[in-house]
Amino acid sequence: MRFRLELALTRLQLAELLLEHYPKERAEALEHLDFAIAEFPGMKMQPSLERALRHKEILKA
Repeated sequence: MRFRLELALTRLQLAELLLEHYPKERAEALEHLDFAIAEFPGMKMQPSLERALRHKEILKA
């Protein structure tokens, strides 16, 4: 995919936006987080992966 990095970062940011401002959209935010979490390891984006995983852990609590 040509814009893989940008797409993964955008999906992470969209998830953060939904979680912060639209808590009823939690399921959609989780979908975006799952996508980003799956993409980041292959691109060696450890800081972004950790950021996404922190959000996922908050949602589990």
